[in-house]
Amino acid sequence: MSNTIQGFLIFFLILVSCDSNKNKVKVEQEPLMYKSSEMALLMRKMYEVNKVVRIQIISKDSLLSFPEEFSNIHTAILTDPADRNNEFDSISKQFLLQQKAAFTSNSDSARTHFNNSINSCISCHETRCVGPLPIIKKLIIP
Repeated sequence: MSNTIQGFLIFFLILVSCDSNKNKVKVEQEPLMYKSSEMALLMRKMYEVNKVVRIQIISKDSLLSFPEEFSNIHTAILTDPADRNNEFDSISKQFLLQQKAAFTSNSDSARTHFNNSINSCISCHETRCVGPLPIIKKLIIP
């Protein structure tokens, strides 16, 4: 077989195989990218800081200084803006009061204030965004 005929046959086979794939729809989905809200990011930070604070209280070590960015709980944009209501505002104020008290108290009362602040988180998350409840509950110091 001549090179011209071989080349034509190869071209024809490629063309046919490409054409047969034409009817197949190839769907490539882009991965869904979830962007966390300001509140979700803040709460993750609160959780990470409180894991360290919990260990410090148990070890009777001196605590970190109170992270002032926690005060952004009143202004951070929530995942669902409808969740910001009087109950949320009340619970978040209680959380901040107890957190600040934990950072400024002696080691015995720091534990009580710390647990009170975590209980504020629990009570809020029991009515909205219940997903993180199991890990929040692990912060309580028995």
